Amino acid sequence: MVPTLLPLIGLAPWTGWITYEEFDLIVLTLAFVGYGRWLLSWGSYNSGTNAYREFSAVLFWIALALFAGSTLLAMARGFTDAGGFTFGWFQGYHEPMNSVRLAKSVFLAMLLLPLWRHSHRLAPGPSGRAISLGMTLGLAGASLSSVWERLAFTDLLNFSSNYRTTGLFWEMHVGGAALDGFFALTMPFAIQGLLQARTPYRWAAAATATALGTYACLTTFSRGVYLAIPIGLAVLFLLRTLQSRRTGGNAQVSPDANTTRRSQLTSLLPVVAFGVGAAWMFTTSGYRGAGALFGAAAILMPLADALRATTTKVWIPGCVAGVLISAALALLAWAIPKGAYAGYVLALIFVAFTLVARQRGQISESMGSPMALAGFVGTLTMVVSVADYWGGTKAVWPAVAASASCLAVLGVACAMGRPLWSNSFRRQGGLVSAMGVTFAVIAVFSGGEYMGSRFATGGNDLGGRLSHWKLGTDMLQTPADWWLGKGIGRFPANYFLVGDPQRHPGDYRLKHDGDNNFLRLAGGLHSNGWGEVFRVTQRVDAPGGSPTLRARVRTAMDITVSFEVCEKHLLYNQACLIKAVNFKAEPDQWQSIDYKLDGHSVTRGPWYAPKLIAFSVGMATKGGEADLDQISLVGEDGRELLANGDFSKEMAHWFFSSDMHHLPWHIKSIFIHVLFDQGILGLTLLGLLVAGAFVRLTIGQGRDHTMAPSIAASLAGFVIVGLFDSLLDVPRVAALFYLILLIGLTLPTRHHGSGPGRAGQST
Repeated sequence: MVPTLLPLIGLAPWTGWITYEEFDLIVLTLAFVGYGRWLLSWGSYNSGTNAYREFSAVLFWIALALFAGSTLLAMARGFTDAGGFTFGWFQGYHEPMNSVRLAKSVFLAMLLLPLWRHSHRLAPGPSGRAISLGMTLGLAGASLSSVWERLAFTDLLNFSSNYRTTGLFWEMHVGGAALDGFFALTMPFAIQGLLQARTPYRWAAAATATALGTYACLTTFSRGVYLAIPIGLAVLFLLRTLQSRRTGGNAQVSPDANTTRRSQLTSLLPVVAFGVGAAWMFTTSGYRGAGALFGAAAILMPLADALRATTTKVWIPGCVAGVLISAALALLAWAIPKGAYAGYVLALIFVAFTLVARQRGQISESMGSPMALAGFVGTLTMVVSVADYWGGTKAVWPAVAASASCLAVLGVACAMGRPLWSNSFRRQGGLVSAMGVTFAVIAVFSGGEYMGSRFATGGNDLGGRLSHWKLGTDMLQTPADWWLGKGIGRFPANYFLVGDPQRHPGDYRLKHDGDNNFLRLAGGLHSNGWGEVFRVTQRVDAPGGSPTLRARVRTAMDITVSFEVCEKHLLYNQACLIKAVNFKAEPDQWQSIDYKLDGHSVTRGPWYAPKLIAFSVGMATKGGEADLDQISLVGEDGRELLANGDFSKEMAHWFFSSDMHHLPWHIKSIFIHVLFDQGILGLTLLGLLVAGAFVRLTIGQGRDHTMAPSIAASLAGFVIVGLFDSLLDVPRVAALFYLILLIGLTLPTRHHGSGPGRAGQST
């Protein structure tokens, strides 16, 4: 439940809650029920030899206790740095409750760890499968939210826009890499599930999650993700291979065992060949042509198995019938609009249907084999037709060459006495998945200029990171700062006070005048472009036209305040209704305003991908400051669209964002982040925990547990992303990281009697 719900339940943009959130409530509820059930059944379970009693466990508990103590000390130092502790439900990132917000992730993970260990002792297999399933479902949920976001605010195949996906991770309202870190944590578990699936249905479910995750990872346009996922998967495959050799995973082999190693090498050829052909076709016929080639390449592998060792009695009639089918499909493509697509789909379905019917005995082999071959020839003809329809004459020759190559590969595969690649469903499905990933990568890098520009500026960005890290460490001025840290969660406030004065961000505070609450909004000292403006926002319904804005404003300087209603998820505005209002300095007077907001019509968009709408207040004057109260937004139908516009419920329902000015909010590295927050002591302890987990999972006592490869790969990917981005300032993602880390550190030794497909047990 924890990893499944984690990417879906962040409701801060609606509630205004950031210190405490829905994820905390779920973890606390699970802990209450879990510990309650454990206590009620106390004595009915005998852990016996399943207890985890190794000497390394003592070292682990000592290190964990010290790290927890370091976190508490850093939280206390954070209170001191903030001027003392004051409780508040709606405090921001500069106030003392931010220390509580970031520190809680360690303790939430520690709260869940004993429950997982207890359940694992009772049922090793189900508990391991449950957390793996949860991580896979979490990946699917985060990916589906990313698909919705791109459907609603940009386009699924638009890779030129600088729109970067955030999913439902509201923590990215000031930038950061919450989504990136979550993908790095969960993707290895989905791949592990794909590799371990024993039925077509489970494989299809894991493949769907993996496919969605691949698309979502690519549309983050994050260089960290592009580096972390391959490294994590390399760790996964390496550890699985070594584990299989140690545990005798190759003891039961298939009849074609002698060709297994050769098949693993030759199986790469279709993927490489498809990548070359798709990249060539993409330049002339785009997604349509390359996608048509992908379908033909996918059906090629089961077709080769069906036609292996066939003679000219199959090939001659099959090719002749294929020519006739091609002629009929070409006529269809000419006769009706978009007939090329219809003909391609019909041919592909015909091949798939024939192969299934042949396998089930519904069609004889002597008839089914030529029919399948004929359909495949028609499919290749339609690949050329699709390319011609979309790209014109220039697209024909690349498509002809790619189609001819597919037919040649089929001929070679069928002529061989032994298979060029494994004929198992899982392995062929894995190859098709690899082709799909290859297609997606080609689409991202060839279908738009944005990703290319990201890599082109990598050197400059690294220089900026180094300067930013130096600025952060320069804030550690005393020996206590260096050894114990400045205080957990105190980087934004310290940057605001003593960081680069040309880049100080905007800020807000809830202020009180007697019994009256009001909002104080300050503009940043940086360049105040549209995306750099600091905004206080609230989710609203569609206004149904031009809404009426009313508010009271007080200011001691001449300023301009922007009021906006925009189609907006988190960081990027689209269609907006706007009014920029100029105010003269009247320090002791509230100025009332009543305006219509004008601009582009704001709508929810299509039903299948509804857009979100946000009302925002932004200080457009550099360094400006104003008090705001009694804010009202009335729609065309007379409905009040804002909640808590008088701030009587403090900051409930209000949120804030800095769309494109992110460095002041994050130190942009896990390790520099921990150094700043908890000093050398905290960084050393965290390093020992991470290193201990990798040792245990790779060469230590837990290396033969079936979860070890996926946990090690998950941690490796997370650390890679964290080299260049802050991840531990996202509490729910940090809590999942700490939980996986602690599970890895306490993962028991696999029981010697369990096979490679069983979950490990402790000894």
